[in-house]
Formats: sequence, structure tokens, C-alpha cells
Amino acid sequence: MKLSLAWIFDHIDANWQDQDIAHIFARFNAVTAEIDHLHTIDFHMSNFALCKVVDITDNECHVLVPEFSSEFGGKFVLQARTDIKNINTYFMVKRESPENKEFLWASLADFGVDKGGLLPALDATEQDLDGRWKKLFEQQDIVLEVDNKTITHRPDMWGHRGFAREIAALLNLNLKPESEFLVKRPVINFEKISQLTHSTPFVIENKAPDICKRFTGLYFSSVQNKPTNIFVMSRLLKVGSRPINGIVDLTNYLMLDWSQPVHAYDADKIADKKIVIRMAYDKEKLLLLDGNELTLTPEDLVVADSKKPMCLAGIKGGVDDSISEQTKTVFLEAANWDAGVTRKTALRHKTRTDASSRFEKTLDQNQTTQAPMRFIKLLEQFGISATTAEEIIAVGPEVREEIIEVTHDFLEKRLGLTLTEEQVIEPLTKIGFRVLKSFDSSGKILYMISVPSFRSSKDVKIKEDILEEVVRFYGFERIKLELQKIERRPFNLAPIMRLRKIKAYLAGAARMTEQQNYAFFDEEIIATLGLTPETGAQLVNPISENYYRLASSLVPGLCKNIRDNHMQHDGLAFFEFGRIWKPKLENKTETEQAQELQQLSGIFFEKRKTIDFYITKNIISELLRLLGFSVSGLTSGLLFKKPEHANSWYNIYQTADIFYNNQKIGTVGKVDLLFLRKLDVLPESDAVIFELDGDILLGLGLATKRYEQISKFQETYVDLSLMVPVAVTTQMLLETLKTIDTLVKKVDLIDFFEKAEWADIRSLTFRVWLAHDEKTLEKHEIDAVWQKAVAQVEKCGAQIRA
Repeated sequence: MKLSLAWIFDHIDANWQDQDIAHIFARFNAVTAEIDHLHTIDFHMSNFALCKVVDITDNECHVLVPEFSSEFGGKFVLQARTDIKNINTYFMVKRESPENKEFLWASLADFGVDKGGLLPALDATEQDLDGRWKKLFEQQDIVLEVDNKTITHRPDMWGHRGFAREIAALLNLNLKPESEFLVKRPVINFEKISQLTHSTPFVIENKAPDICKRFTGLYFSSVQNKPTNIFVMSRLLKVGSRPINGIVDLTNYLMLDWSQPVHAYDADKIADKKIVIRMAYDKEKLLLLDGNELTLTPEDLVVADSKKPMCLAGIKGGVDDSISEQTKTVFLEAANWDAGVTRKTALRHKTRTDASSRFEKTLDQNQTTQAPMRFIKLLEQFGISATTAEEIIAVGPEVREEIIEVTHDFLEKRLGLTLTEEQVIEPLTKIGFRVLKSFDSSGKILYMISVPSFRSSKDVKIKEDILEEVVRFYGFERIKLELQKIERRPFNLAPIMRLRKIKAYLAGAARMTEQQNYAFFDEEIIATLGLTPETGAQLVNPISENYYRLASSLVPGLCKNIRDNHMQHDGLAFFEFGRIWKPKLENKTETEQAQELQQLSGIFFEKRKTIDFYITKNIISELLRLLGFSVSGLTSGLLFKKPEHANSWYNIYQTADIFYNNQKIGTVGKVDLLFLRKLDVLPESDAVIFELDGDILLGLGLATKRYEQISKFQETYVDLSLMVPVAVTTQMLLETLKTIDTLVKKVDLIDFFEKAEWADIRSLTFRVWLAHDEKTLEKHEIDAVWQKAVAQVEKCGAQIRA
């Protein structure tokens, strides 16, 4: 974006030529945004002159150039132009050098404008032909070039007024009041549709209030349709804008001056005097001013009359209702369009403009009423007579100033420096904020800061934004550079190493594949499985309809992994270690808070055969033993118990809750076959699922292991091979054998066997470990324990195998 320093100083009570340009450049870069380049402008106008058209033919145009008549005679012939339709109009011509007698039409390129084309007709008189017109053409200036990305967060700085506000604050100069640039008119506000007034015969209806935040209009019952003003043209050329005609040039001048794009319609061409802001109809056509015809979609927003679209909202106007040489009445639009919709529409139709670039930055809604007032002032300033309606019509709400409370103590602590009250209040006041100093309940200084709407529209919302404003004027260069201190404290590596051990065992020894699913329930798989899981927390602003609840179990995600992969493999084994969120219960009532836990879950799946539950149980036992859990003991350790209730994916008759030292740490069980069928697997498929408390596995809440002296006397063991009714659980026999004698140190299940013809019995083999702390056991003592063991298991219904 290009800006004129002379134009900026129109708004500052000082002369730009008296300023230290290098200082402005340095201060602005340090405090506000980066200026990429400074260009000195000095248009040498000696080879340019004003001409008057005196005759027009098909191929030639005869002009008078009195300024050079003494050198070359008074009348010259130039190539005809399509935009010259009348004689006695004025244009700018040029010669390549003082000796050159050939004249050419002056072009945009002659003044460094990248756009092609010739300069338009000029608003001049017979007296200007002698060269006095050059006094109206601003020839010297400094042009600033700013990368748009550096001010994308500052919608107030997309015009010369915004830059003037910043530069005045930086140089401690007075910013001229807005009243000097506006002609006040009363504003009549409406919600969605306006009403006729005696001076405004137009009705404005907003059918898209979410996209068009505010739409204002001012009706000109008559306006003098003049050619381009010479001074305005010189300003537009310097910042790379094309001059067109008197009215259109002032709309562009206003946008560049006040950062509010406006659009002027020929009021006589607006059908039924009705203006409608609406979404376009599918395949509706709109011919733009640049000659590009668009085929619109229902995602495009247009400004239309009762019959047709007139403008692609916020981007570019259409031809049908545009200003022409015959225009006598004007309807001026100043609106506020949604930034996202404007950008998407501009990209969709590949039609980005200076206007759309500004609307994409979330402009101030309130400046839509200032823009018509500024336009009236520009008409007066540049001598275009007009008759306006008595009022400005506004459809949509005005934005109120936001109030942010911030303490002086907060600013100092966040900055790490001591600030005076003046260092807070003065810079904020200079850039348009209003600051009221008071005290909070503890007696600390409290600032009540009213944020102007041109800053609150996007970039100043919270007290940290106020801090940023204070700091940048205080000066980042005044803050001493200090090497960041990193405090290293010892921390417990045990959970990290235990998790590494868990994953290594499952991936290596158990040959399982790790999964990493989303932290949310996949609602599609939840519905497929017919689950109604407990919900610990859900998002207020979910990322999608399918992911809005935080998962309270990892099992549904693993089931989805099985469904998505079982077609390619006969056997699958997945595990996941992740976080879950369960309802936090207080007094047996669910609160709004959720408890975050860790969980290890796994699933073994076979497509065409049955899975042995005990193999899975042994994998879990070995994992716990590897992590240091005591997997067997007389009064404590690892126990598998029949569950009182279990999740719906388990077969309750082939499921066990896992306890350690009387604390439940998980569940393992065969999958209910009806549940498994919901994954669209083969009828003969089978699966086992386990769930373990991840926090306990990582040692959180696990009692610290203490050293226990082992006996110096050798252990021995006896094996019992039993035929056991299926009604007698393995756990029951383990508990029985552990308590038969004080010499029993531990009991292990070392073998099991089943046959199809054994309808209600199975074979189990237990190893009973014996030891004495003070001596080596003798045979008769071992035999005594053997006899006790046989007697106790027979009481449980088991029989010693022959």
C-alpha cells in the first residue's frame, strides 16, 4: 500500500516539509509497523501542458495548447480518443523533450502508475491553459510503501487518517479534529429495513444482517457531474490509483483518506427506488465495471434493486447503475461487510480490489456514517455543487465503545518495569483512547479505558492489548535485554520409563500395534455399536458434529480400528495408552467438572478362530510383573475376580476385574459376540478386551516397594494336578492354597487343560512354594503341607488327578 506524506499531514497541525523524514521513518518502524520504502516524488511538469479540444474527427483530435503556442504554434493534431465526445473539454498532453514538436496524450505510466491507460478529462477553465493549472497539481511529496501484511491487524490504518493519528502521536503533534473533515448530518437508524422520508425517497432492506453489519446511504437529489479535479488527480496518481471522473475520484479519495470504501450509484437507474442487500440467486449475472461478467452463486452477497444486482458487495460495482456523464443524481453507499465472506467471494471470482482488501480487515462499523459526511466535505472542498438529503439513512446497529479495566500493577508486572501514570495515560489518549483513573478495592490504581470503535473492531479486546499499546510507545529498545534464566529442577523419570517399558512389552512380546485415536468419541462408531457411554465433558464449540464429547474410554476407538482393518488381516492386536475424561462425582451427583485420567486399553481379535482368555490374562500378568507388581502373594498382590457389572462390550461370564492390594486396577474379558457382530465381522470371529488404570501402571498411587530380606534357606515346591468342576473358579483355589499353612509363600497356576468331552470339568495344575525362615524343610514337613492341600481342594470339589 502507498501513502502520501503530504496527504497524511492534511490531518496534522504541522507542515510535512518541516519534519525530519528519517526520524519519522525510524520511529514508525520501531513503534507501529514496518515501512518498506520511502520514495521522494518530484514531478517535473515542464514538458506537460493543458490542452483544449476544439475539433474531433474519426481519426484525429485537434487541440489548442496555448502554453507552448509561442514555440510551436497554437493548434496541434493528436490521435483520436474514444472517451472524447465533446469539444471544449480539457486534457493533459506531453512532449518527450523541450525540442520535440510532437505531442502525446498524458498517460498513467508518465506518473509511475502500473495500470495502463490515459489520463481522463480535467476540471479546468480557459484561464488554466496558460500554465497556472500546474499550481493545482501537487508535484512534490514523500510516498511511503507499506507491506499490507504488517498492518493486517490494524483496520484503522488502511487510510491516511489512521497513519496521521499514529504519526501525530509519535511526533507529539496535534491531530486535527474530525469535525474539520466532516459536514454533520443527522443519522436515522433502522434495524433491518428503512422507511421513506421526505428527502430520501429510497427504501433500504437488509436481508443478510449477519454479513452486512451496517449499511448507510445518502441521497443526492442533484450533483454537478464534473471531470477529474487536478489536485485530486495528482494525489491519486502518487498512490497508484487511477483517476476516472469527478464523482468517482472522490469516492476513491475518501476510501484512501478515511479507510472506508464507498460506492456511488446513479440514483435514477435504481429500479423502484429500493435497495436490497441479499444473497445472489444461483447463476445470476452481474457485469462489473471492469467489463468482467460474473455468474453468481448463492454464496455471493450483492447489493440489488428490485430487479437486478447492482454491486458485488464489498468488492466492485456493476455497469448498469454506475456513474456516467449523464448522471445527475447519486445514491452514496457506505457499508460494513463481513471480512470472511468478502475474502472468499473475491477469491472465488478472482476479483480482489482496494475495497475488498480493506473489508477483509474487519473495518469499524461506525465509520459508515462518517463516510457520507466526509464525502459532502470533499464536494465542497473541490467545488462540486450538490443537493443532499437532510439525513443519512443507516440500517444496522452502531457499535458502542468497549470498556477495558486494567490496573497499573498489572501493566508493571507484565512489563517488568516501573511505569509512571503519564506513561500509561498520555500515549493512549493520543491514539484516541479515553482513560479514566480510579482505584480498586485494595487501593491500587485502576484505569477504565474506553476503546474507540476503530480499534475495538479487531485488535484491542483484552487488557493484554492495552499493555501492548503502552509498551510500544514506552519503547521496546528501552527494555534491557536479559538472557532468559532456565531453572532446572529434578523430576521423577519413573513414569516416563514405565510407559516406555509398557509400550516395548506390548509391541514386542505381545506383538500388538499401538494406536493413537482422537481424544473425542467418534459419534459414528458410538451409534454403530449402540453405546451410551458416560460423558465427562463436551465442547461448547465442537470442531464437528462427529467430535464433541471427550472420550471416557479408549475401547470404542479401538473397536473402530478393528472394523477399519479386519478385512486385510485374519488376526489383529491393538493397544492405546491415552487420556480419558470421566464424570467427577461428588455426593453421588454428577458435577459439571470432568476428571482427567490415563488408561491403557487393548484388543485381541481373530477373524476365524477362538481366542484363549487365559493367554490374554497371562500377557497382562506378565506386564504387571515386569512393572514390579507382586503377581502372587498370601494376603495381597494381583487378584482376578468375577465382576459385579461390566461395560456392554464384555461377556459378563468370561470377564474378570483385576485387583491389586484390594484396589481395582482394570478389567479383562472376552467380547460379547452380539456386540462384536456390530463391527461387521465374520460370525466365527472372537476378541478379548482389556482396560487398565494408566495412572497406577505409571506408579502414581502405587506403594513404594520396600526391601524384604529373603531366606537363606532353599525354597521348595509341590505340584497339584487337579480335575476341577467349572463352577469352581481358579481364584477360589488359589486363595484356598495360599492359606493352608504358614510355610506356603506363594501359589502359581502353571498349567490348565480342557477337552470338549469334559462337559463340566477341566484340568488345572498349581505349584505351591514352601519355605522356612530358619531352617531347611524336611520331607515329613513337606508331605504334611501336601496332605493339607489335598484335603482343602477336595472340600472345594476338586479331585487329585491319578
